[in-house]
Amino acid sequence: MPEGEELDVNPVEGVSRWRLAVKAAVLRSAASLSFTLSNRTAPVPPPPTRTIWVDSTLSRWKGPKAIRVYVWERNSAGSPDKRKRTALINFHGGGFLLGSGTDDARWVAAVQDTFDAVVFSVEYRLAPGYPYPTPVEDCVDSILQLRERAEEFGIDPDNIILSGFSAGATLALSSWVILQDPSRWRYEMPPSLPAGEALDSIAGMVLFYPPLDWTISRSEKRERSSKPEETLPSSMTDLFDACYIHPYIPHAQRHDPRLSPGLMPAEMMNKLPPLHLCLCEHDMLLAEGLYFADRAKEAGRVVTSRVVPGQKHAWDKTLPFNAIDASIAVEYEAAIVTMRHWLSGDAPGLNVKTISQLDDTVETQVDLPV
Repeated sequence: MPEGEELDVNPVEGVSRWRLAVKAAVLRSAASLSFTLSNRTAPVPPPPTRTIWVDSTLSRWKGPKAIRVYVWERNSAGSPDKRKRTALINFHGGGFLLGSGTDDARWVAAVQDTFDAVVFSVEYRLAPGYPYPTPVEDCVDSILQLRERAEEFGIDPDNIILSGFSAGATLALSSWVILQDPSRWRYEMPPSLPAGEALDSIAGMVLFYPPLDWTISRSEKRERSSKPEETLPSSMTDLFDACYIHPYIPHAQRHDPRLSPGLMPAEMMNKLPPLHLCLCEHDMLLAEGLYFADRAKEAGRVVTSRVVPGQKHAWDKTLPFNAIDASIAVEYEAAIVTMRHWLSGDAPGLNVKTISQLDDTVETQVDLPV
């Protein structure tokens, strides 16, 4: 094979952009119906209390009110309760080409049942119409502008937690990477929204089954999985990848930490805020998640990592009319307890022993990347 030739060829790469858009639209419609029906299964999570829009200032496709954000507030406007609440800014999953800000409504409900927070869920723009790096740039714009509007929402601008699922977890971490050093990618932050201030306000990140290393091919990731047959089908991941990474970037050149935040340089790793990772035993992304958790721990960062036994990618997104697995509530509660600890240091029942118990991973037969 000629030097530099790709070992793992994505057959969808040669498909025209308009055909990719059609394929994405079909998949999007099916996913939207599935999530709509799932969110109507008891117990039904509450809908957002309002919807707002933020501007796109960093993407090549700039514009006013380009990014929709769903908001869940515990108290209506005019409430006498004036306490500054924590802000949780969430990013949905969907392979960067499908999904909605309401997909994680059950996570939002779990947070607000036990945690005094205003929750925002960002509906970043999707591939193939808006390929990499626009989705992560939309997320950075959202973080900065929501923080600037802290008084409007009654949130503490210095206590912001990021959360994300799958692609959204990547975007949460990649957003933090950009806020570390925006000039590295020649981003010009508006003077009223200094990146350094927003960065200091991030109290932690909750990452559910994130893709963190795009230098590893999908076929290699499947081979590393304990049950390759349980991973997402190649017909789906090929479409995800072809839509998001356009123009095409060879695997060996995918080290940019905006794309592969798990490969961030040591100087960034040494500054990470507290992390909570929830991974799935039969996910093709497990190995890179464990590897990243180990890197963060070796750098002396505060990390809680959990692996859900016997489950595959996005196990918490229940199909319509199916029973909700008990492990979902367990993992959501573990993340919430960890968040409370980050903010207060004295979450009920959380001490050195219980923190160790929360850091709960299973034995896996995988070769971690080096």
